[in-house]
Amino acid sequence: MAKLHPGMAVEEFDDNYFYAAELKTFARQLGIAVGRRRKLELEALIREFLRTGTVPLAKPEPDRRSGKSRDRLAAETIVRNYVDDRRTKDFLRDLVHARDPQLADKSGQWYRLNEWRRTQLRAGQRITYADLGNRLMELMRWEGRFPRIPAGRFNNFVTDFWADPANKGKTRADAVAAWERIKSVPGPKTYEAYAALEPTGGSGAAIDGK
Repeated sequence: MAKLHPGMAVEEFDDNYFYAAELKTFARQLGIAVGRRRKLELEALIREFLRTGTVPLAKPEPDRRSGKSRDRLAAETIVRNYVDDRRTKDFLRDLVHARDPQLADKSGQWYRLNEWRRTQLRAGQRITYADLGNRLMELMRWEGRFPRIPAGRFNNFVTDFWADPANKGKTRADAVAAWERIKSVPGPKTYEAYAALEPTGGSGAAIDGK
């Protein structure tokens, strides 16, 4: 397994797997503000540094203000101390259903809503819970599948794992085991790479009979 270092190539970074704790430590060494950033964000910022040699200036999402209670859940409330829990999700869903009762949840909507919220706050935008409700409605009305999340390697791997007919009847534990397998070897962390690695792991590998 490769070691993180400032001179590594982007390709080497992408062909290896690093845990969140490793990425946070490395980001701090590079001078990248870590804050509450998620692993996906850290990967993107580290990748930018390795490509340009310059520390990205993007600021992390502000921490929830210490000692302050969560936001009052009302349409007009300005988003300051957001809590991503069932209570908040139920409230936002109610805002949507007040306008369109037939709309159903869509896989991936909460992840993308949180990404939108973080982006607005980082940009210094003032948003309300009504704005979050409007954005959630847009996501719930999205036609077809959402675009693939950039560099969301585990999510993309599992999506492709289930899309392979060879894995019909397998469990999530099987998908996670397959991910752990490809994660342990150098190279792309994709389902295609796993299928080529494991002859019985997917239809793509079975074609060439190896």
